[in-house]
Amino acid sequence: MSFSLWRDGELQGSIVRLEGDLETDGKAVRAPGTLLTLFSDFFTWTPQAPKNPRRLAEVSARLCRLLRDEVSEQLERGNVALSGLAQDWRKLLFPQADDAQFADGYAQAVTFGLLIARTRDIPLNQGIEHAASDLKKSNSLIGTALGLLTDNPDNRTALKTSLDTMARVLDAVNWQEVGRRDPDAWLYFYEHFLEVYDNTLRKRTGSYYTPPEVVNAMVRMVDDVLRGPLFERTTGLASSDVTVADPAVGTGTFLLGVLRKIAETVATDMGEGAVPAAISAAAKRLIGFELQFGPFAVAQLRLIAEFQELMVVGEGKAATLPSLKLFITDTLGNPYIEDEWLPQVMQPIATSRKEANAIKKGQPITVVIGNPPYKEKAEGLGGWIEAGSGGSLKAPMDWWRPPVEWGVSAHTKHLKNLYVYFWRWATWKVFGTGNYAATGTPDRDEEGVICYITVAGFLNGPGFQKMREDLRRTATRIWVIDCSPEGHQPEVATRIFQGVQQPVCIVIAAKKLGKDAGKPADVRYMPLPAGRREGKFKALETLSLDGPDWVECSNGWRDAFLPEATGAWADMPPLKTFFVYDGSGVMPGRTWVIAPDKESLGRRWDALVAEKDEARKEVLFHPHQGGDKTVAKKPQTELAGHVQRKQAVRDDKEPVQIPVRYGFRTLDRQWIIPDTRVLNRPNPALWDGYSSAQVFLTALDAHSPTSGPAVTFTELIPDLHHYKGSFGGRVMPLWRDAGASQSNIRPEHLAFLADAYGQEVTPADVMAYIAATLTHPAFTARFKDDLVQPGLRVPLTADADLFFEAVALGREVIWLHCYGERFADPAAGRPKGPPRLGPADAPRIPANGAIPGAPEPLPDGIDYQAENLRLIIGKGFIDNVSPEVWAYEVSGKQVLRQWFSYRKLDRSRPIIGDRRPPSPLDKIQPDHWLSEYTTDLMNLLHVLGRLVRLEPAQADLLQRILDKPLLSLDAAATTVENGAESSDDSI
Repeated sequence: MSFSLWRDGELQGSIVRLEGDLETDGKAVRAPGTLLTLFSDFFTWTPQAPKNPRRLAEVSARLCRLLRDEVSEQLERGNVALSGLAQDWRKLLFPQADDAQFADGYAQAVTFGLLIARTRDIPLNQGIEHAASDLKKSNSLIGTALGLLTDNPDNRTALKTSLDTMARVLDAVNWQEVGRRDPDAWLYFYEHFLEVYDNTLRKRTGSYYTPPEVVNAMVRMVDDVLRGPLFERTTGLASSDVTVADPAVGTGTFLLGVLRKIAETVATDMGEGAVPAAISAAAKRLIGFELQFGPFAVAQLRLIAEFQELMVVGEGKAATLPSLKLFITDTLGNPYIEDEWLPQVMQPIATSRKEANAIKKGQPITVVIGNPPYKEKAEGLGGWIEAGSGGSLKAPMDWWRPPVEWGVSAHTKHLKNLYVYFWRWATWKVFGTGNYAATGTPDRDEEGVICYITVAGFLNGPGFQKMREDLRRTATRIWVIDCSPEGHQPEVATRIFQGVQQPVCIVIAAKKLGKDAGKPADVRYMPLPAGRREGKFKALETLSLDGPDWVECSNGWRDAFLPEATGAWADMPPLKTFFVYDGSGVMPGRTWVIAPDKESLGRRWDALVAEKDEARKEVLFHPHQGGDKTVAKKPQTELAGHVQRKQAVRDDKEPVQIPVRYGFRTLDRQWIIPDTRVLNRPNPALWDGYSSAQVFLTALDAHSPTSGPAVTFTELIPDLHHYKGSFGGRVMPLWRDAGASQSNIRPEHLAFLADAYGQEVTPADVMAYIAATLTHPAFTARFKDDLVQPGLRVPLTADADLFFEAVALGREVIWLHCYGERFADPAAGRPKGPPRLGPADAPRIPANGAIPGAPEPLPDGIDYQAENLRLIIGKGFIDNVSPEVWAYEVSGKQVLRQWFSYRKLDRSRPIIGDRRPPSPLDKIQPDHWLSEYTTDLMNLLHVLGRLVRLEPAQADLLQRILDKPLLSLDAAATTVENGAESSDDSI
């Protein structure tokens, strides 16, 4: 037996072991003298007060986690008092909270309630219930919540270990000392707290707090707008008729920034002695809403400290701190709902909720500023904004749903995001848009400013067209600051929020009284400099809304909030205009139906059908929430060329339907089960048009490529994410039917080009021309600035010789992308079958380089030795692989690394946010490297080698095309809308 003492997760001293065995040696067991010292240290321990906010966050987080776990344990045991309290808590604030969420909310509320008590120098050594009582006198909301959660003696007894420990430790906190040296240290207090307490929760709640450099810039720019010609408030945010709200206040950073800006303005105008009174008055005009108790309490801590700092009035004088207008509430909730009766003990919390609703429905707000939460697939979380009040009234979000005739209905799922709901709340609250339809009360002419930093998908996404139209009709002027010119998933050092991969932007929308809804807003755009975030912060310091670097955006009602195409780029026809149809790739909806080898798919299917337990079988099947496809659902459709079984999966005892080759990623051909029972959205149109003559072009749609080829090709049915593995995109087939008789290239374009070049132009010619001009890094680099606004264009030469030279080159490109299965022509050096480099350039596996199979396990690493031209796969290697082949990438995705990631030992993917983990069937995979993996890899290396060798010729051809006149397709009189559904999941 051994004893050890641990504090804050660290071993104190050494482990002390008894001499002898308690079970066999009895009284002969001896304890070393150090054991007494260990017990003495344990029983005489005195809490050490944290000296800085980071340390306090860590200590508080560990105590909070202990309390949460103890609450969860008591709920599992059926503790009556605690279960009743959970019901009351749900009724009051969080109706959808389960036991785990209540335990989390309880623990955080108590932890931060006690921290607030310490800011008031309320002692905790007399019991938490006494601290709660004292706290009610100065902070009724948090004091009531703390009392509500801790005043039951039975609960205090059940949670004695954690509550007493927490009170003992936090009682030692000297609040005046903790943040004295670094007031901005509180900025990341809650984020640091969550890192220790529950880092998964931090990611799930989007708790990434806005850097002060960004907050300061946003506050300054809003102040400038208020002072400018639109509003003519000469004192900006300090004006007595300007009310400011942060609807997702978090830890209060934006309200702090506004307070400091007001203090600066007043001190400059009237002197520092005028600041305390002005700050006291301004407190009535600053409003914060927050749903999470933890950050809400931190906001109180920070704002109390700031008021104390700004309201020092001189020696011998005192100033009463004003009440804070911070509310625990769901900003998106229905402000018109009738409040139900609640017990007297809960009235301060109920009163806070009523006051918040009164503000939401009645008090005019001039400025909404902040960083609203981001959460994809947030259907059901938008409260009143999403669902409305019912009856004849419309939900506010209905105002932004595009009409069916616009043809973008499939994209409207992207409106179901929390940040979009907060945008809609702000436009309703500040501008009054759609007020009568949503509330039945008369519309009013409102004025004000909305300034948000959010993800940037709404700037150009097709599903956001009605949102953009509404903003153009409502606002007078809109400024867009692109904070992510690098695009999606940039290097961490370049990100404004280092944990956020999506592009983000700052948008300021201002509406002046009397705005003419028939005149679109003036939309201006500016990117921050690409590169490290420090450079972006520096640019924000001096960014002026009246500066010369702003670019005017299109004024079309539904157009993107991005610069219009200019120069030669604007005259080039959009890629999509060449095609009659473009649609999405296959959306399987579950990853176990795809594998790099057929055998794994068979074994996964066998495991599924062999499972006897119905609940377990459903888990293995992995249905989406809402049950789009389940083990009990019979097929509704079938795929051309594949006989569909009629029974549900749960009743099927046959072997797996024969897997077919599948275009999983660019140059990565895998296998898929062609069974509509297991494929969420198989897009039958692709299967209907499939044949040995079919070629599919894949490209991004709502996003732009950043490097490598701008489009790619496959001869196989392609995945939704075929192009790069994320952000969906579009698929553009060569043919519309399986007989390869109906061209998907617009017939009027073929006729127009035939007239222009004086000879027949076939559908395959056009596809090959696109391949020659767009599938290489020089194209992406050349038009990088133009691709700020997504939407590929094709430089269409007016020179017939250049056109057909490109066709010849493009046929080779497509032949390579399709592994020799399409556009084969032995006479042109393109035999049918896997392409090969010449002997001198070909990759080779030396005798001692074989990638070992069984009994060796699958390798888990891939690397490259440039000095040896050697590609290393586990214990094997391949020589004569050029650096260009190793580095080959498609819009930031390195092809070889991505290909290997689906064939290595650990194939798991990181779970981002609240995305669900995959089916356990995914774990069924080979236990060793397969021979077919080696064959596929060698084929890939040959293809990449030949593609790299073509790039100089493609770059030279592109330059010669651009040096000569280009054709416009305006004369062909076609539209961009291709009338196709879309299932892409771009943001």
